[in-house]
Formats: sequence, structure tokens, C-alpha cells
Amino acid sequence: MRIGVIGTGYWGRNIVRNLQRQRDVDSLVVCDQNPEALNTIAASFPTVETVPDADRLLKDPDLEGVFVITPPETHYEMGCRVLDAGKHLYIEKPFVTRADHARDLVERAAEKSLRLMSGHTFLYSPPVREVKRIIERGDLGRVEFIAFRRINLGIHQRAVNVVWDLLPHDLSMALYWLGDVRLRRASSFLKTSVGAHPDVGSVFMEFDNGTMMEGLVSWLSPRKLRETIVVGNRRMLIYNDTEPEEKIKIYDKKVEELEPGDFGEFQLAYRVGDVLSPRLDSTEPLSLMVNDFIDAIRDGRPPLSDGEFGLRITDMIEQALRDSD
Repeated sequence: MRIGVIGTGYWGRNIVRNLQRQRDVDSLVVCDQNPEALNTIAASFPTVETVPDADRLLKDPDLEGVFVITPPETHYEMGCRVLDAGKHLYIEKPFVTRADHARDLVERAAEKSLRLMSGHTFLYSPPVREVKRIIERGDLGRVEFIAFRRINLGIHQRAVNVVWDLLPHDLSMALYWLGDVRLRRASSFLKTSVGAHPDVGSVFMEFDNGTMMEGLVSWLSPRKLRETIVVGNRRMLIYNDTEPEEKIKIYDKKVEELEPGDFGEFQLAYRVGDVLSPRLDSTEPLSLMVNDFIDAIRDGRPPLSDGEFGLRITDMIEQALRDSD
């Protein structure tokens, strides 16, 4: 099949690199308004075609699918153009920054029977998939609480705040792990230290299954940290994506209330057991994600992180920001 990529920044180049490895992709065309960016792509990937104009790309009758890797503020308009041209569509996170825009993209894709994918790469990460298996096996018991920290001395975005930039990662993982849950309530606290948009955010969410989630996202930190704690009523787990090895550690720890011996007695029992770290494979998540989109086009099925999933993420973040201080 013939696939297009709009946008040749850091992530766009990695998408191109992975598309070249796809057996089902026999031709690839890349679009960017910046001539120097296109020259860099042509030098790095000699077999890739380049065009400077998106209209020209979308008029190609042989083009089947398009990856949109452009700034977030352009995602909705560019996504509409791709779908209206009859092409399958992948949009990098954040999917869009308004729930009504996300809903419109989902409806447009459904009307034209086109595949729509939201780019949540962490769903394809081996550690994240292993956490899902651990939860589904019941190793942790009922998931009571999820806490995350995603902080770095990050790049301040031009048109979106830190929550739109970073929270999609952790929220997508939580929804992937928990399954078909709905938001019961959400709130956020934001702070602007540098630039025009909030660069530090604290988020709280509670889902209809009783699981609570809270976390911190920040572009202002002296070191990079991507850590998630999952607390079950049987065991606890820490997923640290910045660890070179042992990214997942399962703690056989719990606390439970003992049967009182007499009136007014209240006792808790604390259990401290082994710490286990499962073996993980090293497959590149981006490769798996690109492969899922190509397979979805070929097989006529939704990808894992489809448009409906992107809509859920967008709607929940919008709700959290609506009740912010």
C-alpha cells in the first residue's frame, strides 16, 4: 500500500523509519512545508518521495493512509482534510484538544468506513502490556489507586499546556489497564511559571469502578521521571520507564484490618513479602504501533488506540481542565 506522512519533526522521522520496515508498505510519500526538512528526509531515506504541499499529497488516488505528525493546534483541521479526501488517518497525541472536535473526527471516519487511530505509543510498550497482563490475572487484586509522575525539563509547547502534552500518556495507560471505565469526577490544579501556558499540573480523577488516579505533570524539573504506582488490595506495583532494567517491580505488600478481639479494638496487619521483577522483551513500541495501523487498514478492523479511544482521552482531559484552579 501507499502511505503518506505529514510532518517531519523528530517523531515524524521515526514514523518514516518504521514505515520503511513494513512489508505491506511499498511506497511512502512525505509532506512538509519546510524545504530543508524535506531535504533531510530525502538524504536519510533515498527511496521516500517528498512533496511540499498537503493538497497535492491528498489528491493522490493511490494513497491509502496518512500519518499526521503536526503541531496539536493543526490536528483537527488536518484530520478533517485527510478524512474528507477518503484516506485512513493516524493523528499523533494529543489527538485533538476539544471533545467536540474528537467526536466529529470519529463520526467522519465512520461515515466513510475509514480507520482512525490516535497515537498513544505507550499502549504498545512491553512494560505497559505486561502491567495489563498482571492486572488481568488478578495478581494485584482490585486496583484501588494509581499515582504517576511525568516530569522533565521539557520543551514548552507553543499552543497547548503541559496537561494536554503529557497527561495523554498516563491516562491512556490507565484506561488500557482498567478497561471500560467511565469518569466519575475530575479536577486539576495548574501553574504557569514560564511562557504563556501552564507548565506544571496536578490532576485528580476517580472512575466509576472506584479506582482513583492522581498525578503530576511538569516541564520544570531538574531530572526526568516517568513513574507509575499501581496499588491493588493484594499487591502493589511500580512501573518506572526511566529504569534501564527492571522497569516493573511487584511488591507483595498489603495492609488489612484484623477481626477485633474485643469492643473498641482496632488493629491492622501489614504484610511485607518478596519483590519480583518480570522479564520484558525489547520490541520498539513505535514499531508495534505503526504495524497496528497498517494492519488495521489491511484487515478493515479498528486499531488498539482507535478514534473512540482518542475521544475518551480528550473528553476526560477536558473535564479535568474544566474544574481547574
